[in-house]
Formats: sequence, structure tokens, C-alpha cells
Amino acid sequence: MVTPIMQFVAELHEYRPRMWRRFQVSSDTDLADFCYILMEMFRMGGHLFDFTIKDVRYALPLPKGLGGWDMPTKNVKGVAISKLFTEEEDFGELQYDFGDSWYVGVKLEKLKVTETVPDGELPRVIKGKGFGIVEDCGGVWGLEEIAQGLKTNQGEDWEDRKEWLKERYPEVLEKGLEFLDIDEINVAIKSNNVADMYKLMTK
Repeated sequence: MVTPIMQFVAELHEYRPRMWRRFQVSSDTDLADFCYILMEMFRMGGHLFDFTIKDVRYALPLPKGLGGWDMPTKNVKGVAISKLFTEEEDFGELQYDFGDSWYVGVKLEKLKVTETVPDGELPRVIKGKGFGIVEDCGGVWGLEEIAQGLKTNQGEDWEDRKEWLKERYPEVLEKGLEFLDIDEINVAIKSNNVADMYKLMTK
């Protein structure tokens, strides 16, 4: 039996110009893995996160000592996305890094993709725009300041930010925030690097 393929559109909230991805995954993908794919697509990974759909929040079970925040009611691991996204236009939201508070909205475009996808191709991004986030920059407002600095080469603390970017994100200085290398992202989302980060945090 062939496992159905689902197609989604994900977009970083409150940032303009739009930063988005159209992507396909197998319908039996675990929600935790789905979140790791989202994070990899937007260059996230390492901070706490949760996912909300149909008024239910899902997150990783954290070891004692890492609590103290509003724990969600469900474990993000162990539920297939096909059980949550059941109709086209269903919408969910990833919140990443509860300090900088990045939000990525996810909408189901196609419940079943009719085209044939070669083995080993999933998950895959098929279209999109935008580099992704810049970790620890202060959230969307910080990303907007970076975009403005790239455009004008001016701004408060821009010289310091530019030096910081040169060290941590040289590709942003070189190509800007609207650039997306789909081939690079498709390699990254199959790497499991983000998933491996969170194995160290969970029980």
C-alpha cells in the first residue's frame, strides 16, 4: 500500500516580504518530525517549541528542571500528522524560541498529492522564498532591522550587527534575506540534525 503524500504551505508570521515554503511530506509523518522539518526549513533549532492545531497544544516532554512554563496538554511525539490535518485548509502554528517568539503558520493545501514522487525524495520543499530566521536576533523586529541594514548599510548598532552576521551568518551579508537555496534546504531537511538536537532535551 502506498502512503499518501500531503502538501503544505508554511509562512513566517508578521514578516514582510513574505518568507514561506511549499512542501510535501508523507501522511504518516510524526508530528515531532513534522516540527523538526519546519524548523530546518526556516533555519531554526535548539530552543523550546510547541505546535498548536485545533486549539490543542503539543510539545516535547521536558525533564524535571526545564519546566515552569505553561505545559501543553499533548506530547508532540507519537501522533501522525494525518490525524491532525484532516481537511484541506486545516491550519496549525509552530511557536519556536519562547524568548524571541517566532511563529510559523502551516496550512494543508492538498490532502493527497496525485503526482508520483520518487523514493527518497520526501520530505521536500518545492517552492518558497526567503532565507529563514537569524537566531538570537530579537525575533521578527530584529530580522526587520537586519533587512533594513542590508538595504541601507545604516541603522542603530548596524556596524556591530554586521560584524556579528559576518561571524555567524556570512551568507546573509552576501545574498540577503530574500534568497532561498531550495536544493540546500532539501538536503538539510533529510539530515535529521534538528531532530538530534532535541534528543538531548527530552526524557
